[in-house]
Amino acid sequence: MSNSIGELERRFFDLSIDLLCMLDFNGYFTRLSPSWETTLGFTREELMSKPFIDFVHPDDRARTLEKNAEVRNGREARLFENRYICRGGSFRWLRWNAAPDTSRRTIYSVARDVTEDKLLQDEVRTLQAIVPICSYCKRVRDDENYWHSVEAYIAAHTNTRFSHGICPGCYQEMIERVVAESKAP
Repeated sequence: MSNSIGELERRFFDLSIDLLCMLDFNGYFTRLSPSWETTLGFTREELMSKPFIDFVHPDDRARTLEKNAEVRNGREARLFENRYICRGGSFRWLRWNAAPDTSRRTIYSVARDVTEDKLLQDEVRTLQAIVPICSYCKRVRDDENYWHSVEAYIAAHTNTRFSHGICPGCYQEMIERVVAESKAP
């Protein structure tokens, strides 16, 4: 029976699309699924030869070490995100779930590559920041396809309020027009 359980465990690791790993409390990977190689480009041996933190994006290291300490102290990590370096120098976003086995001084983790999701989220944020405005009348189209003055649109979507005045250029133009109209026969 134990051979079949061992075989199932091996197949589970070998066939997983997600990144499965075991990390000792000293900060070294002790077992990695082959998906690590396809995701990051490093061999499993390379990944296990250095502390895991060496593969974490420098900007994410401090909070990653904080989360790792929490897990070593008995807490679980759920939906924790950080970036890992790839062989070519690029980075991939990983979303983690991890649980400790304190008696074995091991952390069991599953990570999913969410880089494409992050890129799509950035694109959606960029598109949401674009406000369609008429190049002639300067009215703004809302999400329901209605057109509003810039002031009405901004007031409805922010805490901004307007006071009205006249800029020096418009003032000069108005004065010139009034003077020109008053001289007309």
